[in-house]
Amino acid sequence: MESNILIIVEGARTEPAFFNRLLGVFDQNFEIYCFGTNIYTLYKRMKEIEFNGDLKSVLIELHPEQRELLSKKFAYTYLVFDCDVHHPKKEDIRCIEEIIADNFSKLREMAEYFVDETDPSVGKLYINYPMMESYRDCDDFFDENYKSTMVSLPAILSYKKDVGKRKLSRVRVDSYTEKQFSLLVLQNIYKLNVILTDTWSKLSYEEYLIQSSAKRILLAEQDIAKRSKMLSVINTSIFILSDYFGNRDGFYDKLKIT
Repeated sequence: MESNILIIVEGARTEPAFFNRLLGVFDQNFEIYCFGTNIYTLYKRMKEIEFNGDLKSVLIELHPEQRELLSKKFAYTYLVFDCDVHHPKKEDIRCIEEIIADNFSKLREMAEYFVDETDPSVGKLYINYPMMESYRDCDDFFDENYKSTMVSLPAILSYKKDVGKRKLSRVRVDSYTEKQFSLLVLQNIYKLNVILTDTWSKLSYEEYLIQSSAKRILLAEQDIAKRSKMLSVINTSIFILSDYFGNRDGFYDKLKIT
């Protein structure tokens, strides 16, 4: 059977391991394309063509060796990247506040453009805060302490190491079950509600459809960063599951703690 889903990821190890297990457990046909560098490389190329070009063509330009994969037809295309707001160029002499403000501006352009997973020339963007490892920045698959989990902007540089101390980091992702993934989706839906309304609870499906846009989350995180020089930890890429299944057969409504 042909793959139905293309997931474009930043890294070559953490993301593929996560999505291979996630989509395998939920019995989906998919392909994973590893971009190999951060979101700002893709932004630079999209900006050069004024965000007026086929995503697959851009990726083939950057990685011609992946032409065969990228030339296939997919019904759904998802992009998964770290926010990397602290990421400067080596020669950048600006202060960190200027760099972060500029990066947020670039991320906003990306979030406004990549909004349609059913359009193979565009796709839908998911930005993780601060990075992919946020999915395991907790001590259980549904950890109430996750509601207040934050990371300071300077601490992003050591985030992967710090997350490695969490209990969930000791559980191999290739052992995760359907139920455990569902709890992670639910936990991040709760966290989304905290970021936007300061309420630790599940959004209704109708509210989720509105509140989970990449732009809305980005603007909330930008505001948090301005006020507190921190980011609120959230893994948005796991929303691929709740976006793909939606509430078909009550999938979203069935997401419960017990």
